[in-house]
Parts: sequence; C-alpha cells; structure tokens
Amino acid sequence: MTKFTRRGLLAVSAAAAILPATAFAASVPAPAAGKGLIVFYRGGSAAGNAARFDIADANGNVVAHMQRGAVQPVSVSPGAHEFSVPDANNTSGVIEVAAGQTVFVECYLDAATFAGKLQFRIQPEAKAMKTISKY
Repeated sequence: MTKFTRRGLLAVSAAAAILPATAFAASVPAPAAGKGLIVFYRGGSAAGNAARFDIADANGNVVAHMQRGAVQPVSVSPGAHEFSVPDANNTSGVIEVAAGQTVFVECYLDAATFAGKLQFRIQPEAKAMKTISKY
C-alpha cells in the first residue's frame, strides 16, 4: 500500500469516526411522549483520558458506558432517578426529571483527589451542547 493510499484510508476512517458524533451533537433527540431524557456526557479533559466507567440505575442495570467524548441519552419516566458508578463506591446521585424535560449530566473525573473521583454534575443545555459539539 502506498503512502498516499494509507493517508487516504486514514482520512476516510477519521471522518467516519467523527461525523456520526457531530451529527448527534447537533440534534439531541427529544424525549418520547410522557417521558424525560437524561443525557450523560463526558468531555475530554486531560484528567483521566483513558479512564472508562459505567453508570447504573438504582436496580444495578448499566445505562451508559462513559469514556472520553461519550454521549449517552437515557429515556426515563418522570420523577426522581438514582444513578451510580458501580466501580466507585461513593459516586451516586439523584436526578429529577419531568415529562418532556431533557437534563444534561456531565460526567468527569475529579483529579483533585489522589486516586481521582468520578463525579456527576447537571449542566445547562447551552454549556452541555458546547462540550458535546466538540465530539
């Protein structure tokens, strides 16, 4: 394979990997009728780039797989929902969602602690979409 062909193949592969994320970021799906939507996302800070973790609901069902640049929408019924990170004993939170509402939850690794602590924080839509649109 020539250098040109390898470069072309690499460019096409990179475009294919980037374009679906960009298309999703431009239009986060609307919640289904009578449901709410929680969008878990993870930006790409230098802290914990290689760290991956799962988010589970109160029943222990994994609802999202988080890695750098991940965006995971989760459809839920209206009300309070508890989520946790099974691999981190002290990371959990309750998210209140109304019917027709979309809540954006940033997932990040707090590098201020010695081992790094997985954290959740609710963000306004504009700030969340600014981060999501980078991926």
